[in-house]
Amino acid sequence: GLIELTDDDRQVLLGAFLAIAAKLQGEEREQALALWRRRGKRAFEQTE
Repeated sequence: GLIELTDDDRQVLLGAFLAIAAKLQGEEREQALALWRRRGKRAFEQTE
């Protein structure tokens, strides 16, 4: 998961979440949501 990939670096994780928040406030909001929704759906389907 993210913890392992970032070596549990909270600054990296916070920076990533801030980047997500900035993207959601921008003009590419709908495209980002659609992309992340598709990826999330596929990930859930793989774990079932």
